[in-house]
Amino acid sequence: MSPHLLSLLLLLFSSLSITPSLSDPRTSQAALICGNRTASNATRQTVITNFLSAMDAVSPQISSSGYARTVNGTGNETVFAFGECMKDLSRGDCDLCFAQCKTQILKCLPFQKATRSGRNYFDGCYLRYDDYNFFEEATSPSDRTVCNVTDFDGNRTAFTENSASLVRNLSSQALTNDGFFVGSVGEGGNSTAYGLAQCWEFVNKSGCAECLADAVTKIGGRNLAIILAVVFSVFAVALVLGSAFFFGRRRLDKRSRGISFDYISKDHKYV
Repeated sequence: MSPHLLSLLLLLFSSLSITPSLSDPRTSQAALICGNRTASNATRQTVITNFLSAMDAVSPQISSSGYARTVNGTGNETVFAFGECMKDLSRGDCDLCFAQCKTQILKCLPFQKATRSGRNYFDGCYLRYDDYNFFEEATSPSDRTVCNVTDFDGNRTAFTENSASLVRNLSSQALTNDGFFVGSVGEGGNSTAYGLAQCWEFVNKSGCAECLADAVTKIGGRNLAIILAVVFSVFAVALVLGSAFFFGRRRLDKRSRGISFDYISKDHKYV
């Protein structure tokens, strides 16, 4: 298995049957996390220049491979940046998602305040920049859980069991499937849970396993039928985020991507 960092683990919980979409860049923002460190007056302009160079460098890499990593500058003026799209997005949808992700991360005020770090989580893509090399991080003290609060009016017992089983399945299957797995548990209807796990590039398998185990621990102690079963349009959603992973609302496009909810080949490529 090539090195990966688990950065995304998405759970979707359907209250209705999932409606396929032919094109959906999934640009809904799940979370924006901005750091509180800023550049000193002496380094401010250089840091801003390095940030601009980093943002310019990631887009071509995203377009060509679906993920990007860049380092710009030296010493305490260095800017590290990483971005990636979900692997089931088309090239066009990936580009659209990432373009908006880049635009929205400016809300961290990298120009006005020379903010040294920011993370932007969209349903279909992710972008982070920072002042240190975070590429091999598996978990972080800033990891957190963010959930929708709408209650679930379906079969709570069945949904809770299906959700817990899905989390366990994703955590084990992603490790053996080159860091990417889609699955579902249930027989359809409002108690079926759908999910997707994706490991980011550049961290080894043990880091991916560490994040997945952490996810199971965080979610396992919660009342899944209440916290995770949140109906939003046709999806019920939850969000776990940080350097490790997040859960969020997304459309899983079976028709245009050819994706099975039960299995995705480890040979799946970004196209």
